Amino acid sequence: MGHGADYGLDKGWKVLSTYNSSAAAGVLAFRVVKIAAGDTIDIQTASNAACLGVVQENIDAAKVATGKAVAAVRLQGVSKCVAGAGITQGAEVMATAAGKVITAATTGNKVLGRAMETVTTDGDIVHVELIPAAGGRLLP
Repeated sequence: MGHGADYGLDKGWKVLSTYNSSAAAGVLAFRVVKIAAGDTIDIQTASNAACLGVVQENIDAAKVATGKAVAAVRLQGVSKCVAGAGITQGAEVMATAAGKVITAATTGNKVLGRAMETVTTDGDIVHVELIPAAGGRLLP
C-alpha cells in the first residue's frame, strides 16, 4: 500500500495477566481491545461491547503473565487492524470475538471505525480510521 505513517492518540495500558486466555501467544499487535478488571486491557471478545482501541505492539506471553506488561493502545486516529474477513474501502467495521475487524452489519453491534482500503482475506492488515466515541458508535 502507498500509505504514509499512522498518526493518532496512543496511551499505555496495563495488560491483564491472563490476557487472551484462549491463546498462548500473548498480546498480538493490531487487535481490538477492551477494558478489563483492575483497569487493564484484554482482547475484545464481543461485537456488541464497548471497544477501547487497537493494541499497537506484540508482547510475549511470559511478560504478560508477570502482570506488569504495558501495551500501547491507539484510541483515536488511524490504526492498522487485523481483518477477520474481506472488507471494502469505506465500510464501517466492528470487532470480532477474536479482536479482528469485519464489516459492521448487525443491529446492536459497536462500530469501531471506517476501513481506509479494501482487503480480501482473513489476516490481512487494513488501515482503519477509528471513531472517537465512547467505545464505538452503536449500529442502529
